[in-house]
This record gives sequence, structure tokens and C-alpha cells, in this order.
Amino acid sequence: MTGAIAVVMAQDYPTELTSHVRLLTDTHGGRSGGVAVSLSEVEKLIRFVMNPGISNADLCKFLVLETFAHSKTSALYIAEITEDGYIAPLGTFGIPAQVVAGWGNISLSVDAPFTDAVKTDKVILLKREDSLQKYPSLANYDGIPQKWDSYLVCPILPHGLIALTLDSTPKVDHQFDLFLRTVGAIVMHHFKRHHSTFQNGNNGHRDSSAKKSGVLTNRQITILNLMEKGLSNPAIAEQIGYSESLVRQETMSIYSTLNVSGRKELIERKKE
Repeated sequence: MTGAIAVVMAQDYPTELTSHVRLLTDTHGGRSGGVAVSLSEVEKLIRFVMNPGISNADLCKFLVLETFAHSKTSALYIAEITEDGYIAPLGTFGIPAQVVAGWGNISLSVDAPFTDAVKTDKVILLKREDSLQKYPSLANYDGIPQKWDSYLVCPILPHGLIALTLDSTPKVDHQFDLFLRTVGAIVMHHFKRHHSTFQNGNNGHRDSSAKKSGVLTNRQITILNLMEKGLSNPAIAEQIGYSESLVRQETMSIYSTLNVSGRKELIERKKE
């Protein structure tokens, strides 16, 4: 029994996590190289989260600087899948909290790497040069890091997902897939154990009650009415006296709240 298995069994981790670690250990089979590195990183991560007082920020930082360092990770986003069908942030590193708060909760109906990974239960690896062609909706999200080679999303069903911004383009083979899912299971167990929620720049919990109940703010209602009249984001910004960036963020929140994929579906629903 390896150190990782011993620690997992001793701590009474969930069966799904134990299974992931066992598979990774079986894959190791005494070989060196990438599999050995993966197992070593998993052992380090398990021992790290066992330390008392580990905060969400500490864990996210450790993942980027230690666990995923070999993939040249520059930013990380961890999210849960809510009961009402949204992807809601739990923790980040390398992305300003106010930027993540501006993205809000993302509806599973939106066409994006997050949602594709969750719906297919497959790891999504997106190269930068293909990103906007495959997912045009990404242009609506302000604050996405400018310098990156690839973007990777690993679903951790049924709990959530981990997304990595990379300065490399790794080969996603069976071994790497298993490594990602094992790390994800450890991370989700940690967040669940601590009943974590994402904290914004003011160090308070994000209030998603309006979004979850399908209620728009007064400003969002104003923007929605102008969208339905056919005004573009720049035109709306000029009319209501806000920046185009803020209007764009509000439109994404509107789409998420109303569970639509974009402006086209929004207008079509209005016609119905």
C-alpha cells in the first residue's frame, strides 16, 4: 500500500476518491516517469490538506504552485454545480476576485468549456487559437488572462469542476485524465468538508439569492428592456451612462439568471 492509499484509508475519504487513488496507484505499477510524478503530487496534496487551518486560498495557491506546476499553470478556477443548474465559483488563483464575481454563476445552458465538460463528463483541452471559434461566448467575459497557451477543464461529477489556464499544451491521455480527476476529488472533498463558498473582493460571501430565484436587479431590467429593443452593448452603455464593460458583465448575468445561452435565444423567447 502506497503512502497515498494509506493516508486516504486512514482519513476515511469518500469511496470515489479512494477508487481514483487506487487506479492511479495500479497504473503506477512500479514504473517511473509521469505516472510516478502524478502519484507523488497526489500524496503531497493529500498531506497538505490534512494540515489544520488550510484555507481555500491556501489550497488554490498550492494547486497552482505545486500540484499543477509541471503543466505550467498560471491560473485556476474551482466551481461547484448547484442544484438549480449553475456553475458557481468556490475558489481561484491568478484571477482577481472582482473579475470572477463579475462573471457570476454560469448557467449550464451557456455554450462554454465549463458546461461542455460537465455535460459530457470529459476533460476539455482548448487551445488559445481555437477558443473564440469554438466558444464565441468567451468574448463576453472580461478579465480572462491574456497570456496563455491552453485552457483545461476537468469535471468532478457530481460535485463541480476544476479549470486551469496553462502556459503549455499538455497531452491529455488516460494517465493525466486520472490524475486530474483524483486531484479534483481531493479538492472537492476539502471544499465540501469546509462548506466553502466563493468570497468576493470584500471578503463576504457572494449573494446569489437573486440569481437563484430568477430575479433581475433594477439595472438588469433596464438593460434587458434595451436589449429587447435591439440596442447593442455600446449603445446601451451610452444611454444608461455606464461603461461597456459593466454592461457586458450585466448581460452575462441576465443570460445566466434567465437560463438562456445568449442574446439570440433571449430575443426568440421574447417573441414566443
